[in-house]
Amino acid sequence: MKPHSIASLGYSLACLALLTLSGQAQAAPSEFSGRGVFHFASGTGCATASSVDNTCNRIALDVADARASVDAQTHAIVIAADAKHDSKTVIGDVLLHGSGLAADGQRVPLSLHVLLRRTGQVWKSDTYVHSPVRGKFSAIELDPYQISVREGSSERVLFTAEQARKVLAQPSLAARVASYFVAVRPSDAKNPAADDITIALGVGRVSKSLMRASFTSDQPNSAELNPLLASGTWNLKLQALSGQIPDWVVQRQLFVFGLEDSPLLKDVRQRGFNKRDTLELGAINGKGYLRYNGVEESFPEAAASGAAFMRDSFIGLILAWHRSPQVVTSVASGGAPQPAQ
Repeated sequence: MKPHSIASLGYSLACLALLTLSGQAQAAPSEFSGRGVFHFASGTGCATASSVDNTCNRIALDVADARASVDAQTHAIVIAADAKHDSKTVIGDVLLHGSGLAADGQRVPLSLHVLLRRTGQVWKSDTYVHSPVRGKFSAIELDPYQISVREGSSERVLFTAEQARKVLAQPSLAARVASYFVAVRPSDAKNPAADDITIALGVGRVSKSLMRASFTSDQPNSAELNPLLASGTWNLKLQALSGQIPDWVVQRQLFVFGLEDSPLLKDVRQRGFNKRDTLELGAINGKGYLRYNGVEESFPEAAASGAAFMRDSFIGLILAWHRSPQVVTSVASGGAPQPAQ
């Protein structure tokens, strides 16, 4: 090959590389619209029971006129909706996965959950932090997304990246904003290491037990969770301890975890949970099932719904944390997992 041909080839390859990099730098934002649950990549990794490709950050849009834009290059999330809704209507949510260092030096999974409602053009947000243990956290790792909503022709920032990290570092900030106190304790005080927890609202004698949750399997806690959910034998059990769990909360959980289309749960979709209602999701040798108050139906999507619940819900996050290598090692040496509160 002649020298000028070599130079021409090198120039062409350089131009191609620049065009490729330019295309990557200017990649279009991901656009989501309509009622549905949508996932996008987490650069800081996923919580326990994560997707192998780290596609675990979530936007759920509850109404047909909602839409969302996620720009992974500028780390900007914008939520919008066209129609007017009353103040009780959830438009959607944003769930970002991250992690932080607990007081004992362990890195634990943390999630920032922002729930969005809108009245007319005015948006309201409720903020929650999902964490498997109590306390404050340092060295926060979280994708630096800014979360905004569209109001008319303008955008209003709800969270900057720095504000999001600050809330994860001090979950009590989110608890104060949400105006309630959630306590999680072992269902059996004599066996705090068991994968069986009770969720209550309030403090001390005025607390109200709302739900009991447990996860059991035919494999030891040291077994990896994702393969277990996909092909093993396991059971996730949720029992209402009160008939006062808000209906919209129950209905929304069915939606975001892929359970709302089940004929078995028709009554739950309409009225929520009655006291002692029991919902079970599981599999026997990989064959999924859904069970409600003892009545069972085949449910091939059990592994996907179970993995999403164990990763994205604060209840599932705690149950999954009990199976993490750190906790399994601690329990084996005489310690016990410390539930979130």
